[in-house]
Amino acid sequence: MAYFGKVFTLEKNENFEGFINSLGLPKEKVDSYVMSKSSQKIEKDGDGYIITSTTSLGVTEMKFKPGVEFDQQLVPEIVTKNVITVDGDKFTQVQKAGGKTITYVREFSPDNLVVTITSDFWDGVAKRIYV
Repeated sequence: MAYFGKVFTLEKNENFEGFINSLGLPKEKVDSYVMSKSSQKIEKDGDGYIITSTTSLGVTEMKFKPGVEFDQQLVPEIVTKNVITVDGDKFTQVQKAGGKTITYVREFSPDNLVVTITSDFWDGVAKRIYV
């Protein structure tokens, strides 16, 4: 796929602040996430994938095989259970922690990455558009 290895940089958010506010984080953390100019890239790794995210907080790698549950440490005190499925250029991540579920749908194309975020505790839909 033409987007493997390409770095996509955040261009704009739609309703992302609403999503972040729904997490109940302190205002300074909300502001930090909303103002962050993050980037993402995806690479094929054998029968799995690696999604690398770069933010003001640092670089994280998420290694996964489609349909196989894995743990992801968000912060030292929060570890989530995740499953990512792949359908063509669409990668759907279902993340669970503390009885809550967040779904991230990453849709890749050669020119951009659109991440759509929904959850079972917030009525809205947020989007992050990367180029």
